[in-house]
Amino acid sequence: MEQALEIYLDKIDRRLRPMSALERSDIVREIHSEMQELECHGLTAQEIIQRLGTPKDLAAAYLENAITKDPRFSWSRLGAVAAFYSMAGLAGMIVLPTTSILAVVFLLSGALIPAAALLSLLMSFAGMEVPWVTMQLGGWTAPPLVAFPIAALTGALLLLGGIGCWKATVWFIRQVGKKRRELA
Repeated sequence: MEQALEIYLDKIDRRLRPMSALERSDIVREIHSEMQELECHGLTAQEIIQRLGTPKDLAAAYLENAITKDPRFSWSRLGAVAAFYSMAGLAGMIVLPTTSILAVVFLLSGALIPAAALLSLLMSFAGMEVPWVTMQLGGWTAPPLVAFPIAALTGALLLLGGIGCWKATVWFIRQVGKKRRELA
């Protein structure tokens, strides 16, 4: 295989770093196999590269597929979103960081707020106080027995908000990928 094709594969591999090593190697092997097949049909390295498109666009397509094939949140998908962000253009520079950061913050807060309130409630049953876990509305401080259901409801709403923000992230990535395919 020509050096230009090897360099192309290396660029693809570098752009796919947020993916697992196994996924990356499968993708690179798939593209390598496609290149070999095209070489057998008499295409030059430049013709093959032109046919595949830029490494940036091809990697973006694979990242889009990795993110959108299973829209549930995971830390590895968040890494893929960060990589896709660098290829998404001006709108992506605003939308992707906003929705993905809000998703993480809302999901973590939605889990931590009820957990802290539950800890405070359990400690109050044991006759101890957790001063760093309080719910205050104006000058009124809610007792742990009242604070827990409020915190549970708040946590549920934050979890729903986090899921919504993550779905918005995945939706935006699908739209960007769709637009790229239409333009290509």
